Amino acid sequence: MRSFVARLAAAMGLLAVAACDTGPEITPATFVQTPSAAEMRAAYPTFARIAQIEGKVWMHCAYTLEGTLERCRKRGVAPEGLNFDKPVGRLLAFYVVDPQRIDGRAAPGEIDFVIHFAPSAAPPSWTGAPITDAELRQAQRVIDSQLMQFDEYGERGNAHRTVAIDRYQPAAAMLDRAFSAEADARRDALSRAFVQAMIPAARREFLSPRAPFRGVTAYEMEAVSPELFAVNARIAKRIRDEYCAAYPCAATRPGS
Repeated sequence: MRSFVARLAAAMGLLAVAACDTGPEITPATFVQTPSAAEMRAAYPTFARIAQIEGKVWMHCAYTLEGTLERCRKRGVAPEGLNFDKPVGRLLAFYVVDPQRIDGRAAPGEIDFVIHFAPSAAPPSWTGAPITDAELRQAQRVIDSQLMQFDEYGERGNAHRTVAIDRYQPAAAMLDRAFSAEADARRDALSRAFVQAMIPAARREFLSPRAPFRGVTAYEMEAVSPELFAVNARIAKRIRDEYCAAYPCAATRPGS
């Protein structure tokens, strides 16, 4: 009997030790909110976005019980020279964490994650009413009156300033060559996209001389026009091929 009791006590002791060894139950933290596609596009460094060069920034942050990130540190960025890390500060405000849980209770902690800048996917086929010749001619007049100013003072004109300063001039020359090669196709695609991006009410009034003018944004046009996407993709490839032949383009973490 004593031998049996001794063996039982020993077994129970081992079970108790095993239970102690398992420690608390921990559920890892996860993100419940990340930047939207529009927010990522707005932060995407312009040259890299036009050239459709992807980039990554590796981050390590602490977080509060409310899910707010704090004490963030950059752990790496690739490729270098395209300033993918510059917009990180404003993007961090769009992240919200569901904190880790220890034995079911929320607890502050730390989290590693990657901010990934990736080219947009092609928009679906456009299903609106066919664009008339009159609409296209009117849109071309608008584009012709605005395009030079848009290119000189807008994103296109300042895209080369979003790379490392020692690459300003080469990047500007790459942009000029690529956009010049597609100038006619881009004009036509922009005119078509201008109509495609209109809300129905604005489109109905578009040809009226008394209709209030309502412009559309580059983002609105890119999001709905397969024709503009195709032209932009060709421009991007020209720039990307030339840029990546001169500078590293891999979105691979340094030292990995």
